[in-house]
Amino acid sequence: MFPQLLLKAIQRRKLRIALAVLAVVMGASIASTLLTVSFDINDKMGKELKSYGANILLQPSSEGAFINESELYKMKTIFWRHNIMGYSPYLGDTVKVKDTEIVLSGTYFDEEIRIPGLNKTFIGNRKADEKEATIRTGVKTIAPWWKVDGEWPAPKETLVGEALVGIIAAENLGLKQGDLFRAESGSNNRTFKVSGILSTGGDEDGQVIVSLKDAQMLFEKQGMVDRVVVSALTKPEPEQKIDPSRLPPEKYEIWYCTPYISSIMLQIEETVPSASARPIRQVADNEGKLLKKFEWLMFLITGIAMTTASLGVAAAMNTSIFERKKEIGLMKAIGADGNQIAQLFFAEAAVTGMMGGAIGIIIGIVLARIVGMWVFGAIINPSLFSVLISGILSLAVALLGSMLPVKKAVEIEPSVILRGD
Repeated sequence: MFPQLLLKAIQRRKLRIALAVLAVVMGASIASTLLTVSFDINDKMGKELKSYGANILLQPSSEGAFINESELYKMKTIFWRHNIMGYSPYLGDTVKVKDTEIVLSGTYFDEEIRIPGLNKTFIGNRKADEKEATIRTGVKTIAPWWKVDGEWPAPKETLVGEALVGIIAAENLGLKQGDLFRAESGSNNRTFKVSGILSTGGDEDGQVIVSLKDAQMLFEKQGMVDRVVVSALTKPEPEQKIDPSRLPPEKYEIWYCTPYISSIMLQIEETVPSASARPIRQVADNEGKLLKKFEWLMFLITGIAMTTASLGVAAAMNTSIFERKKEIGLMKAIGADGNQIAQLFFAEAAVTGMMGGAIGIIIGIVLARIVGMWVFGAIINPSLFSVLISGILSLAVALLGSMLPVKKAVEIEPSVILRGD
């Protein structure tokens, strides 16, 4: 009997139900879009922010020492190895070029690094294949804003090396693309060809940048680097500073397995013992603050959208109850109590919430994909969690918006409404 009453009530008032559903659709679509984006925003915005610089600096663990280049690949074997987007080691010192002292730095431009034993393929209990994984890393990966007028140095070993000369250094030394120059360091010297003029807006504009191997040969420091910049995807640190050494084992494990910049730095130090890690604070702090502000903005807009949807449902239900006063009075007159009246209207609200939620979630998923392609150039896929939350919010909004109208319906006195009929 109850399902029949519910179905007839919906069929007789299609317009009112449609308006309530539309209100829920609008709220649910906005909520679904923003929740889907916000749950995927850390990775997407984190990658976008990585284009503005590295956020971890590795320096020698003891004064006067160097970092062992052969240990650096181990950063791609830590627990959060997939969050290490790239790194670039440096070795620099002052050299003489045309009787002028200038800083010459060696680094990776676009280097292929082997990760021994990371990829292994098995068939049954028999090892079928084992191969080394490789990654490409260097300044092209972690500093995409570097502008080169000319060509990047070619990865080849020749008697004449290739170099990028900073735009300020090129002006001071009178060098242009294609010129040859000799760099002297103590009793050593090496000839380089200017492959391109570099513009970064930073210290590099006044330097000469060569391959790391060329710098190591010139300075006689094979296999050594004096610093490494690392670009890592991280999660904003808690506002209350955490001291890992004081955490109990279970909380320490949670901290260690969360991609905070502090936990990633510890894991790097564990695998690269010759290095000491510290955050590049300006980049790391700005990332965290921006991500937190963006997430709060998403939740605020979601709350406003759902509140507006709830008011829309309340208005539609108020109008419906006003039009059905006589029907409600008649139902009470023939024996229906307040709970039964409330159940009928809450059931209508639940159907409204589920219909509007389903349509809104679908629209939200489509909008989230459009936002992802437009803002990040990548598709944002919905998570089951965001879909469930959007559905629950839609149902809750419809029920909450119906509470006051249903209360009025329950308080209707049949003797007053039916008087004179």
